[in-house]
Amino acid sequence: RIVGAEALLRWRDPEHGLLGPASFLSLAEDTGLIVAIGEQVLRDACRAVVQWRAAGAGSDLRVSVNISAVQLREH
Repeated sequence: RIVGAEALLRWRDPEHGLLGPASFLSLAEDTGLIVAIGEQVLRDACRAVVQWRAAGAGSDLRVSVNISAVQLREH
């Protein structure tokens, strides 16, 4: 039985394909976009947990989300 998951951010670039966070997170932090990106990741992860629980995953299912230090300072 699955009891936990981790939300992993990827960027689907039209020219370079699927990029991992090392390819774009520092730019997102430098430009301030990391806060909006982080908020969207949190919303998507929470929405996924609700859907998985409704599908029978169990009320104890947990999802971990990495938060940028920039985002923590902003809120």
